[in-house]
Amino acid sequence: MRQCGFLWEMINKGVWYIHKSMGANNRRIRRLIVDLLWENGPMTKERMADLLSQHRSVKVIPSPHTLSALLSKNTQVIIVGSEKIENIVGVKSAHAIYDIDRELIKSTEDIIFTRSPSVATPKEKQRMVKCDECGRNRVFPKGAEKCLHCIRCE
Repeated sequence: MRQCGFLWEMINKGVWYIHKSMGANNRRIRRLIVDLLWENGPMTKERMADLLSQHRSVKVIPSPHTLSALLSKNTQVIIVGSEKIENIVGVKSAHAIYDIDRELIKSTEDIIFTRSPSVATPKEKQRMVKCDECGRNRVFPKGAEKCLHCIRCE
């Protein structure tokens, strides 16, 4: 109880700031991540953070841990390799290289068809239908009876 009181005291003093609408912010950032990967190709989370900092719609850049979680939880993003990076001290570590699933997403229109409900905009959520084959809720391509994932991965 004592620690909790300390945290609230620091927050009320303005020492720490908690962003109240982080869910909507993360949703917007996850959509932006897919767009940036489509335009710029595979990259590490450090390069992604640089690109996000240059984008005018992102006010708060996610921490490296948050960015890693946003990348790994996105169903449109996959790990395609790793890169050895040396830090200031000289210790080398492997950093994952992320990219969109290019076998599934072949054009910019396909991005909307592969988006999960947790990332979709309200208008996209209204257009989503549950696929009979895989059970995913997705926006179907025009005239299709199943989702793009089932069409491409047969």
